[in-house]
Amino acid sequence: MKKLLLIFALIFMVTSCDDNMSYMEEMTDLQLIEAIASDPNKFEVDGEDIPQASRFVVAAEYYDYMLISAEISPEHGYRVSMGDMALDAGDVTEIFFAKDGRKLGNKKGMDDRKRHNKKCFKYVFPLSFTLGDQEAVYTVNDYKELRDRLKTNYQETGVKMKPDFTYPIQIQYKEEEESVEINSEEELKAAFQSCRGEQNDKKCFTFGFPVSFTMPDGSILTAEDEEDLEEKMKAFYESYEGRKKRPLVVFPVDLMFEDGSSLTVNSVQEMKQAWRDNCRKRGNDGESEGGSEVSRG
Repeated sequence: MKKLLLIFALIFMVTSCDDNMSYMEEMTDLQLIEAIASDPNKFEVDGEDIPQASRFVVAAEYYDYMLISAEISPEHGYRVSMGDMALDAGDVTEIFFAKDGRKLGNKKGMDDRKRHNKKCFKYVFPLSFTLGDQEAVYTVNDYKELRDRLKTNYQETGVKMKPDFTYPIQIQYKEEEESVEINSEEELKAAFQSCRGEQNDKKCFTFGFPVSFTMPDGSILTAEDEEDLEEKMKAFYESYEGRKKRPLVVFPVDLMFEDGSSLTVNSVQEMKQAWRDNCRKRGNDGESEGGSEVSRG
């Protein structure tokens, strides 16, 4: 489902690009960050699906963090949530990127690594861990020893690494006296996720199958279901050597909503209107943000 939602969002990004270009150019980084954070239509995607420039920033600047989640705001950009595994363990940091992958908030003097932190829990020492492919197991007794070990490793190898803990470990949530046992990296990720207090399962609608796309080389790709679509898209881009462009949906196409209803759209404009009418809700009153409503059955 994540892959299918991503394909739709990327198509929506392309089709809405011209309409939003002047608007986006007038927005400051802070305004874009607020727009992404408050967008009710964000949905979760895989970390590998954010732009390459964004992945480079995550790898280079947040090497000691765990990826908790990546979300896409189709009209504005991306929010990536990272959990600090080392220097400020238990912090959750949110990084924001524009649609082209540029990191937002990168102005001189702005400490964006800390601006969105939410201190949630701390490690209970001692902790044992390895670094990268090294066979050595390190044991530290407090945060200073942990920081010193990571710093020394970087000075020796020139490579920034996050610790791979020897489980189980203990963590202690803020304002809680009892510690909690963590038995795997998956459980640690879940602990970070619980710090966010958010659910990221907004789907709104998906395509009805079969569905066809015009690919960058002009060919038509038709898929019979979600699995078929993912496999064919992956195969196409793995073999395609031309300029990487996003696929364009072939109209008409059916949109399937979570309540079981459906809508046939015949153009980019109708698809955008369907998105606005059915995905951009204000509060709980069910009103759309404006524009003529496209009815669905």
